Amino acid sequence: MLLCSGYPVSARADQYAGLTLEQALQRLTALGLNIVYSSAQIQPGMGVDREPDATDPRVILDEIIAPHGLAVVEVAGGALMLVRSDAPTAAQSAPVAAQALPTALDEVVVSASYYRLAIEAGPPAALLTAGDIDMLPEIGGDPIRAVARLPGVARQDFSSKPHMRGGVADETLVRFDDLRLYNPYHLKDFQNLFSTVDPSVISRLNVYSAGFPVTYGDRLSGVIDIAPFRPERPLQGRLDIGFFNVGGLLAGQLHEGDTDWIVSARRGTLDLVLAATAPDLGRPRYTDMYDHIGHRFNEDLAVSGNILVSEDDLTIFDSDQEEEASADYRDEYYWLRFDLGDPERAGGKLLAAHTRLTSERIGSADLPGVAQGSLTDRRNFRVDSIQAEGWWPLASGGRVQAGAEWRGLRGRYEYQDTAQFDLLFLIPGAPTEPTRARQLTVRPVGDQYGAYVNWRVMPIDSVTADLGLRWDKETLSGADSSQFSPRLGLLWQLGQRTRLRASWGRFFQAQGVDELQVSDGESQFFAAQRADHVVAGIERSLGRGFDLRLEAYRKTYDRLRPRYENLFDTLVVLPELKPDRARILPRGAKAEGAELSLGFEDGSGLGGWLSYSWSTVTDLLQGDHVRRNWDQAHYLSAGISRRGKAWEWSLAGAWHSGWPTTDIELAATEPIPLVAAGPRNTRKLGSYARLDARVARRFVFGDTSELTVYLEVSNLTNRHNDCCVEYQIEPQDGVTLLDVATRATLPLIPSLGFSWQF
Repeated sequence: MLLCSGYPVSARADQYAGLTLEQALQRLTALGLNIVYSSAQIQPGMGVDREPDATDPRVILDEIIAPHGLAVVEVAGGALMLVRSDAPTAAQSAPVAAQALPTALDEVVVSASYYRLAIEAGPPAALLTAGDIDMLPEIGGDPIRAVARLPGVARQDFSSKPHMRGGVADETLVRFDDLRLYNPYHLKDFQNLFSTVDPSVISRLNVYSAGFPVTYGDRLSGVIDIAPFRPERPLQGRLDIGFFNVGGLLAGQLHEGDTDWIVSARRGTLDLVLAATAPDLGRPRYTDMYDHIGHRFNEDLAVSGNILVSEDDLTIFDSDQEEEASADYRDEYYWLRFDLGDPERAGGKLLAAHTRLTSERIGSADLPGVAQGSLTDRRNFRVDSIQAEGWWPLASGGRVQAGAEWRGLRGRYEYQDTAQFDLLFLIPGAPTEPTRARQLTVRPVGDQYGAYVNWRVMPIDSVTADLGLRWDKETLSGADSSQFSPRLGLLWQLGQRTRLRASWGRFFQAQGVDELQVSDGESQFFAAQRADHVVAGIERSLGRGFDLRLEAYRKTYDRLRPRYENLFDTLVVLPELKPDRARILPRGAKAEGAELSLGFEDGSGLGGWLSYSWSTVTDLLQGDHVRRNWDQAHYLSAGISRRGKAWEWSLAGAWHSGWPTTDIELAATEPIPLVAAGPRNTRKLGSYARLDARVARRFVFGDTSELTVYLEVSNLTNRHNDCCVEYQIEPQDGVTLLDVATRATLPLIPSLGFSWQF
């Protein structure tokens, strides 16, 4: 796991107090201890409250786990397995411990293409590590934006929404506390600027960029699985004030830790920033909140109730105030969660949820030389769901995991628009008439079903395999919609320093109840799309704190449904009303690439990473392989960071080859200007490069209170990076000309803020 092994730890080598328990265990592992444990044993809220008295790593281990009711059992091969302190003695439990090894942290993830981004639940730290990404210089501190630092992920600066290894942005599954989130971004339809999950309520992000196991379904490319923060003290809190967000959190425990609760809320301040700096761009106001209360009745039953709500109320203009749109969005998630049994033995979980999604857009456009139009778009969706999962350990040391899920889907679309185009593009799928009027009302009702089983086996001591099969069915499309998805993951441990991983699998994605493209004239749902993934990789610890990872992948698509894209200017407020919006229906698609990553940490708070990716993603259109708009042939990411006793800093840079684009020229002017295009996406915009920086100062008050003041700068060198192509028809000296120019992504953006945790 690149981020676990390759990025710097977030405290000094001689200090453990203030680390999460997982960070402390990783440090002891780096010092030579072979520690294994179930990933469910070490909860995000567990920390090291006091500095150990011992200096010997083995004794330090005993000291830091004892307050959490854990003990050490020595098993075959000299491994130190963590168990509950009320478990049998080492002599009694050694055979059982040996069987439990496949569920240890290092072995629990068999699939390739897995990354783990963790955000520390305690004081904000400075480095990108397995336990802490708070110091990563990312706009708005957005956790999903951080995913773009990983190999194989592409996105525009303006958006948080990632493309996983060439996939369309909606091919990524986002879950929070195991519940699926639908398009969880603020400023939907307007670049998806920030995610709707406050980083203060997150403990970690588990990221699959390909080859994910059968527990995840209904998406083609990747998974971002977000684990929520849980309190570990009777009362604790956090206050964050930054350039883009203001948020607060209160949390605590009752009844000797059996009950825990969280209340958090966040308000975006982008509307205030624009009011002071660029009032002509609009008033984008957004908020989100998360509430949780849970109780553990006994060791076999825990129940929690949860609410996650986000809301947008915004008015947006383009840079010339030629387009205007007002919009309201509200996403509500309510769920009950039941955790049964214990991850170390037979157990399970059950989620019952109700989701409401509502939105309204009203717009108008008056772009001389391009288009005029209006728009009204109202949508309302309800999703009721039940998810159940169970697991059973096997005497052979393996495990069987099985689950089922159901979603009841109901929605309503009310859409209308009028458009008048001042020019037309001679490209397949683009508008062919200078005027258009649409009016659609659709009321979809249907169900989604899913079931899966996964069998973990160890044919030999050094090899662990996951054999999985998933079944899915949906009724919205009215097609024969049952799909079976076999998947295989292999992990081969070659000695202490080397691992081989491989994954193969089939993946299906149904069109969601909220994904009907009514704004492009579609009124019927399409059958599920399909993709096959093949991934292979090797990981090697080089010693002296250096870790190397090489991975290659191929992803082939079939049964693709149409998608609609603006081929040139993507920074528009009302993309449906532009003449370059085209229907794209590939017969198939292919994404392939290779990724090389090197990470290091020196044990004193200094660390960094360097990664390079080569990739290509193409659609099969009319017999030709055509590059997608986000094809990112070469990508280089690097960073270095340092955490000291009071000061911390980090630098993170990225470079990639330019986005594909298409040459265009004016072909005719009467009766309406016609624009001819060359071969699609055969030319490139300028290459992209960005350097981001962060510096912070920490002030400690007592044992549990800490204030961090920070300054972040995105695009430190204020480099002009090409984003897309802007076009319009202009008369000049009695001659009609096609004016074409590139547009830039984000300029230098500073952000000053502080975070107080107590």
